[in-house]
Amino acid sequence: NLMILSICISLMSQHAALAALSAGRSWVQTNVDTLSPGRRAMQEALSNLPNVVGGSGAMYLMGQLPPNCGVDDVQFAELLVEEYGVAVIPGSYCGLPGWIRVCYSNLEPERC
Repeated sequence: NLMILSICISLMSQHAALAALSAGRSWVQTNVDTLSPGRRAMQEALSNLPNVVGGSGAMYLMGQLPPNCGVDDVQFAELLVEEYGVAVIPGSYCGLPGWIRVCYSNLEPERC
């Protein structure tokens, strides 16, 4: 049995990195700016939760569920998908039981 261990980045990844660097900071800033409407919409939607953190260095927010909501974070996430078609990640999957992780990167700005 021969075991192959890659010790360098694949050629495709190198080309992708080069293209990203060639596009420059203005391309990055333009695309980051498209996240602002979704971030604001999610911050507003989660504003009634006890605590909301994140959004400054990532494309998601963490929201703490009220202690008396009657379900844990996994059950809450399942309920959101089944009843409303909204997908979130249970906080316990990220080391924060009782919280949910909400990504806003795929929100279309005009729908926020």
